[in-house]
Amino acid sequence: MPAAKPTYFSPSRNPAFAPTYSQISSIPISPTSTLISIAGQIGYDAATQTVPPTLAEQVALACANVDTCLEAAGATKADIVQVRQYVVDLLRGGVGQDPEGPRVYAEWLGGLKPPSTRVGVQALAREELLYEIEVICVVNRDT
Repeated sequence: MPAAKPTYFSPSRNPAFAPTYSQISSIPISPTSTLISIAGQIGYDAATQTVPPTLAEQVALACANVDTCLEAAGATKADIVQVRQYVVDLLRGGVGQDPEGPRVYAEWLGGLKPPSTRVGVQALAREELLYEIEVICVVNRDT
């Protein structure tokens, strides 16, 4: 098998937040498997160009954006092999994590439990952003 090259693209319903990257990369890793990497999805609604104010709302919207990318890449949540979540002020100044974000995330996964790392960060790309999620998948196809 010759060396594969990645394909980069963004779904039309979920364009990249900035013109410097694509939402999805796809690269064959075997004759029947493809590695899909989805750029960090945020709680940004491309249709309305708005960001909701709460963590739970941003998690829900970011996960919906992941769904759009999964569909465009021919993947499903069952194909997810790794998740990274970035949360601004994760411990809320010592009060502890907001339970609503993890609840919305768990509901979105519907019982699936891929490996996930949740990282507290000082800030994301814009001041109103509170949450970002990156996903890596492996899609296996029958020959």
